Amino acid sequence: MKKPASFLLLISVLSFAFWQDAVSQEKVEIGFWAQFWYQYVENGKNGNGLNDFMARRAYFSVKGQPATYLSFFTHIAVDRYGQDGLDNPSLGLGSGLAFRDAWATWHLSGAFKIQVGRMYVPLTRNYGTTSTKALLTTDLSFFQGGVRGTIFYASKVGRDDGVTFWGNPLGGRIQYRLMVSEGVEENSNPKDHLRFAGRMAINLLEPEKEWFNQGTYLGQKKVLSLGFGMDNQSDLTLNNQTGQDNLVWTADAFFDHPLATGAVTMESAYIHIRNNTQTHNFSQLAAGDDAEIFYLHAGYYLPAPIGAGRVQPYMRYETAAVDQKSDTNFFSGGLNYYLKGHNGKISLDYTFVDHQNKDGQRIVTVQLAVGL
Repeated sequence: MKKPASFLLLISVLSFAFWQDAVSQEKVEIGFWAQFWYQYVENGKNGNGLNDFMARRAYFSVKGQPATYLSFFTHIAVDRYGQDGLDNPSLGLGSGLAFRDAWATWHLSGAFKIQVGRMYVPLTRNYGTTSTKALLTTDLSFFQGGVRGTIFYASKVGRDDGVTFWGNPLGGRIQYRLMVSEGVEENSNPKDHLRFAGRMAINLLEPEKEWFNQGTYLGQKKVLSLGFGMDNQSDLTLNNQTGQDNLVWTADAFFDHPLATGAVTMESAYIHIRNNTQTHNFSQLAAGDDAEIFYLHAGYYLPAPIGAGRVQPYMRYETAAVDQKSDTNFFSGGLNYYLKGHNGKISLDYTFVDHQNKDGQRIVTVQLAVGL
């Protein structure tokens, strides 16, 4: 019964959106985009190789502005639809449909906005500001839900329910985001303490003023951004230990710039975790652990077309050092073939997971991404 209900939800929302579009076309926008995957995971199922076809993401979006100072946005989505061994329809993971994003924004000024609903947790750049439609690499960081990994912090598929105060003072040279939200819930948060997360980015070249940034601008923008984030929730129960305070802080840098008729993109981040809240599925990181995560990725958008599109090779290195446990390292390399920017591309990714305490794993991902 859950799938028919989800289908009816989708039809109702789209019908409303189309009606609104007919009434006021300049104030309502509707979109769709999807990423379809084939993925091979070495030793991924009962010690054997796993071959997995899925819709990595399929998102319907509705964006509107009913008044000058009021707007809304929603994604009705499913992630990892058809992934082997994953079935959480209430969150739209593996099956079902869910409101991935759903918020309303009161625009008091360019420097101060109040946003209420379900939205990104403003901690990292990789999954705190970057649109998954416009990534450099085929998927997110392994510790932020990418490739085959889960997310190291409490979230509803990278989002949380709450209120965010944000804006772009100094003409966008600075962007800040401050969130008060639910965070860890139920038995792990017996006193129902709130979560406090915040992020600030300093833009040294062209500003990034929107809620969603791009992971690569394909030569269309000159960006040098330095980011700092923090996430805190107190008095949690983690790994059967009471009174644990979760604190995460991060620093990151992003550079994207045209080079001749091509473009270079680089991003790096350091994440420090005290009393982690989630157990990660591809590393030694568990609830209650202290850890450090680092990643670096870079790509080059080649200047000359090849056939109908342009090529962008990339690489990524990611590592997690967990206190008193073995490190886990991730090495990735891949290619993007752009037929129409981020709205039409084919990607190939090879990732090797170095577990150190057991045999490594190879993961191969082929992606077709389309959208409008």
